[in-house]
Amino acid sequence: MNHFNKKNNSLSRRDFLKKAALTTLGSSSLFSLISQFNLAQAQTSTFNDYRALVCVFLYGGNDAYSMLIPHSLSEYNSYANTRRNLAIPRGNIIPITPSNSQPADYRLHPELSDVANLFANNKLTFVNNIGTLVEPTSKADYLNNRVALPPQLFSHNDQQNYMMSLQATKPQQGWASRMAELMLDANGSNQLSMNISLSGANTFQMGGAQAPYTVSAAGVSDYWSIRPQSSEIWDINRVEAYRKILGQSQSHLFAQAFADTQNRSLSLGQQVSAALSTISPISTEFVQGSHLSASLRMVANLIAARSQLNMKRQIFFIGIGDYDTHGDQANRYPLLMRELNHSLNSFYNATVELGVSDKVTTFTASDFGRTLTSNGDGTDHGWGSHQMVMGDAIDGGKFIGTMPELVIGSNDDIGEGRIIPTTSVDQYAASLAGWYGLSGSQLSETFPNLANFNEQSLALFS
Repeated sequence: MNHFNKKNNSLSRRDFLKKAALTTLGSSSLFSLISQFNLAQAQTSTFNDYRALVCVFLYGGNDAYSMLIPHSLSEYNSYANTRRNLAIPRGNIIPITPSNSQPADYRLHPELSDVANLFANNKLTFVNNIGTLVEPTSKADYLNNRVALPPQLFSHNDQQNYMMSLQATKPQQGWASRMAELMLDANGSNQLSMNISLSGANTFQMGGAQAPYTVSAAGVSDYWSIRPQSSEIWDINRVEAYRKILGQSQSHLFAQAFADTQNRSLSLGQQVSAALSTISPISTEFVQGSHLSASLRMVANLIAARSQLNMKRQIFFIGIGDYDTHGDQANRYPLLMRELNHSLNSFYNATVELGVSDKVTTFTASDFGRTLTSNGDGTDHGWGSHQMVMGDAIDGGKFIGTMPELVIGSNDDIGEGRIIPTTSVDQYAASLAGWYGLSGSQLSETFPNLANFNEQSLALFS
């Protein structure tokens, strides 16, 4: 954000208010007043331990068929015939050995050596062929319109929103937001939101009575030209003047709510900055120049400050772009996997350093998978995909779910190489939420489509 200085301190009132209105650093939002009535349904939850979920969202649709690759000769040949110029050479993929038996041998992209080590040490597991589903869906069901389907399949915005909310109707409330509402008392009377975003506004955490608190990879962002954590006399005077403006009585309900939100934002910024200033520097090395790595490092710092912030439960969100690989995939995808590999490994090592590796579960998500077929330079929008879950609490070193047949025209392919998911995001999310602390009744309330699936909990955790 741009900061004022003594040489350039002119600002129109209109511009100031516009920028202030766009600020999303507070833990509450104006529209949240509407959902206050939902708080009556919140159930008492007392926790003596700490747990955190960390969502790494791969915006654009991760091509998981280049991430987890068949090595068995017959399956690899089918894969290579389908993928053509995008097929990863068989001799380059990294061996892994799932602890549960599989019908074929699968290996990892050449850039995922650290992920392979985490998997071998039971710190990471794969959830296979997962995607957005309203109910179990077969190829015949899909082709004959016999089942309800998520809205606007293969559309980035619609599938991102559905993946994060698991709701077809609008307004949508993210499932992390619904979880937080049911666990409002988990962090006591703390004004800091349970949901913290490193990537601004997102459907996953939005829509409820308490909006996510937003920080950057560098920490608490300066409130445009207001810097309450600064000791400079210029900044101190500016903050004092702004607080006096906010403290004035407002005749309009929304004007008063706006002023209250700004005050909370400033106070929370000071609280979080103060807490971060007290922690010891994390010695784990994170890759320089990577936004994902820097964001995960800040998540580690916020976790390190959990006691100062009086937090027992936290949900973090990081969104990373450039996974929409329609073109130049052969060159772009290895770079994406390299960043993901090093960042996840560094973050896991940081949780070990902090002594919370069994209390922090990190998981990936994405819009959708991509097509088995190559468009000549990349892949197009698909459906089913694979995701990773990491941490000491999980039952690692396993494949969870059914691997699809990577053959065009198979019973898994609805056309154009788009694979039907066999595991739903509802099952995935509910399994994570159950570990986080939601009860059976709370899971049913949070994930209404869960009742459509026989297996309502995946074997993710030990």
